[in-house]
Parts: sequence; C-alpha cells; structure tokens
Amino acid sequence: MAEPTPRVAALLLNWRRADLTLRCLHDLLAVRDEPMHVFVLDNGSGADEVARLRAGVDAAAAAGGPHRVELAAWDENRGFTGGMNEGLRRAAALGVPFVLVLNNDLRLPPDFLRPLAQALANDPRLAAVGPTLLRADGMVWAQGGDRRLRPNGLALRGHGRAPAPTTAGPEDVGFLPCACVLFRAESVAAVGGFDDAYFMYWEDVDLCERLRARGGRIVWLPWIRVVHDSGQSAGGNRSPARKFLMACNAVRHLRAHGAPLAWLAWLVCDVVAWPLSLVAGPRGAWAKLCGTLAGLRGHRAGAADVQRWLASR
Repeated sequence: MAEPTPRVAALLLNWRRADLTLRCLHDLLAVRDEPMHVFVLDNGSGADEVARLRAGVDAAAAAGGPHRVELAAWDENRGFTGGMNEGLRRAAALGVPFVLVLNNDLRLPPDFLRPLAQALANDPRLAAVGPTLLRADGMVWAQGGDRRLRPNGLALRGHGRAPAPTTAGPEDVGFLPCACVLFRAESVAAVGGFDDAYFMYWEDVDLCERLRARGGRIVWLPWIRVVHDSGQSAGGNRSPARKFLMACNAVRHLRAHGAPLAWLAWLVCDVVAWPLSLVAGPRGAWAKLCGTLAGLRGHRAGAADVQRWLASR
C-alpha cells in the first residue's frame, strides 16, 4: 500500500541547539494522524551539529512511519527569515498546500496538527492558523498577538495568564508568533515569504500584516495547545541579542509602515521610558538603546549582530 501524500511540510530550523531540534523532531514523528514532509534546516551551526542532526534524521528514516524527513544544511547563519525562506522554497517544490513553521524549543502533543490543517482545508479565507502557546508552567506565552501602544509596539495576547478555555474562539488576531504557525502555502508564496531584512524578530508581524492586506485571515485556535520555551536561539527573552534585534526591527517596521500615532507611541514607550529598562539589567538596556539607534540609521540586522550581542552576555 502506497504511503499517503503529505499535505503538510514542516520546517524545523536549527542553530547550535541540536538537542532541542531533535527533541522537537521526536514530537513531530509521534504525530500519526497527519503525514508530513519534515525539513530539518541547519543554519550554519557547524560540522558537529550537522552530524548530530544527520544521525537523528537517519534514525527517523530507519524507524519508518508516515513521515518523510530530510536534512538541509548550509555554511552561514541566514537568520530565521533566510532559513525559513529556504524551507519555503523546498516546500513549494513538493506542491504541498500547507506549511508548518516551527521553533525548535517546542513540545508538541501528538494530536496538535490535524485540527490546524483541517481549519485551513475547510475555510479558504484563512491564510494562517496557530495554537495557544503555553509556557512550561502552564501559563500563556501567546494566544496570537497585536500591535499595541506599549514597549516594542507589540502585545502577546493573554501573556502570563491562564489559558483561555478550549471552547473559546476561534479569533482573528493581528499576527501569530512564528513559534508554531500553519500557513497556506499559496498565500505565503503570493506575498513573497518572509522579509529577509528582519533576519530574526518582527518577521512574523510583517508577514501576517502582508497576508491580511491581501485579504487573508490570521486566526488563533484556542482548542490546540503546545508548550514553548521561548527565546533560546538568542539566549533567552532578556538576552542582549534579543533586545538589540527587537529594538532594531521595531524601528525598521516603523520606518516602513508607521503612522504618526505609532511613532508617537514608540517615542513615549521606547525612548522616553528607556531608563526604566535599566531595572531589568544594564546590558539588556544598552543593547536595546544600540538596537534603536541602529534601526534609526537603517541598519539591516544580521548574523554579526547575533554573534556580537551573544558574546556580551
């Protein structure tokens, strides 16, 4: 009997954390009700990491099952945007209708995927759907997100609170954090994929806004829950690397799309109130200030910024 043709391509990006990537791959392979073509994508992590990933992928292939697993690796760090865009090109070559974008620091229950795929299959107006993202303590990391008048200009819905009942929703949201999102492949292709100029952070906001501008709905599905240990690739949520990249890309987005009110909110929340960030730590505050200034100069974030600010921890 022939194996069913996958309708989902899963993109799992690795950068120097093969342990997390292989753990997430293990969770993906435990999914039995929705065949996938899984692309494990290495973002210039080095020969030792690639060898570990290769061993994991080979073991998955030897074990059999409904999924196809493929490893792709390159020599340089292309960022989240560049790595995922390479995955999108490979998914497009397969002709699958849906593409699952994942962070490698997720824990995924075996029944998480089919409801996401069924939502897209049943409603052609949907461009992207995502689950509730929980922290390890069971509280919400995000139930979708929106642009808001607050520091960084973004708000993760429900952050730090108990999750909404699974009977709530679904709800249209401004954006879905790309820790775990199932996209309609043709919709993403129509807007050109992720904008490489963001490298890492704010790329999900930008992509979802372009999808909505084209008429696609961005929807959070509360009856699906996954666990997300966020910020590992940049050293954690309060790391200088994350602070620099978030600040730099917030200004990039404002320069491209900011209305006067958004600029005013940024001036108040991120410039005038910057001294308050010193309370959380001077290194993070300094990185945020440097990121803000870099964004105002039109700096395009890249691998060198990640290396510099990770070294400053």
